[in-house]
Amino acid sequence: MDKISILTAPIQFDKSDFLSLLSLSAGNAILHQERMGELVIGENGWNVDVKNRLIKFGSRTFDCGIIGTENYYSQTWLWGWANTESGLSEAAYAPARRLKRNIPECEEITTAKFSLDELHSGHNLSMVTVGAAEKNVCYYRCPYEGGALFVQISGLPEEIFERAGLSEIANRIVNIISSLYCDHRLLCAGILHQNGYAPTITETDITASDGEKILSISLENIGGLYRITGISFRDKN
Repeated sequence: MDKISILTAPIQFDKSDFLSLLSLSAGNAILHQERMGELVIGENGWNVDVKNRLIKFGSRTFDCGIIGTENYYSQTWLWGWANTESGLSEAAYAPARRLKRNIPECEEITTAKFSLDELHSGHNLSMVTVGAAEKNVCYYRCPYEGGALFVQISGLPEEIFERAGLSEIANRIVNIISSLYCDHRLLCAGILHQNGYAPTITETDITASDGEKILSISLENIGGLYRITGISFRDKN
């Protein structure tokens, strides 16, 4: 299916708040990462050519661009657009530059270098990057001695980006909230929106239909963050 950005989600959110951006992005990003792992990576090794903007898994080669790097020694993140010493062309850092242009309100996205922590990890920063991208993409972590390079991958098989059914989305939400700190209301709104559903969203409920059944999600606000209190299905008729 065609890419649907988190930036068009039918819910009010604060573009300056990184946690909100991550919450909107995480559901679909994780779904696509797992599909890429199954359909493309498997047991294959990888090789990245940053100069020519290519990444290879086994015998398959895809276009890629640099998001940023983690430095294990200094425990810092550096956005690709800020790496002026690499000698690479600006095109190599297109994903990071595009994100900065599209979400200038967020300090973490416009700050060249900052400390890594549980919220600001390379994975989380990359999930927001692909969530706000204008085309169907995934990301990949390329470790090296002393750190890791995160790249955005394009040209992947369309099967990775097929619309998820409501049952799969519900299962995905349950798995994510058990392991990722996020706002559950934004998480649900984000993954439903990015899979082409038109959810009805209130302060305490989110519903979505596939024409046959209705997914209902109940929420409560605890200390400024929404938490799921129940998920259920019912027939539409």
